[in-house]
Amino acid sequence: MNNCGLESRLSPIAGQGLFTTQPWPKGSQLTPYLGKLLHMPPAADTPGQPTYLLEISPSVWLDGDTPQNLARFANHACAPNTELIHNAITGLTWLVAQRDLAPNEEITFDYGLSLADSLFHPCRCGSPICVGRILATPLRQRLRRHLRFSRRRD
Repeated sequence: MNNCGLESRLSPIAGQGLFTTQPWPKGSQLTPYLGKLLHMPPAADTPGQPTYLLEISPSVWLDGDTPQNLARFANHACAPNTELIHNAITGLTWLVAQRDLAPNEEITFDYGLSLADSLFHPCRCGSPICVGRILATPLRQRLRRHLRFSRRRD
């Protein structure tokens, strides 16, 4: 796959990031998320080691830990500029631009972690809507509500 227009480099969010080197219009398929399909639950994360696993459907995971997978460098953000879209016909999962992207923009998507998983994954995206944890969009409001009502009152 041609990944022209994207490059991996150090990210202000976390580790390596994926960045545009050219403009991309909204709706563009930037790069596929490549890897081996797994039909059994993956082994538990090794602390300190990056993981590139995507659950693309119940009981089906995509292990993106391969040098051919440039998309593995895309970091999480609470206000992402791309989304992962799985095409069941082709079997490919693509990073797709949610808005027009300018050169030198970091590519981000919502990792969609559960509340339990998010406890072990702090978020450093810097978005005004960030709750400080890598947490799926639908769960963020519930966490904000919980934190607001569980604060100590004077």
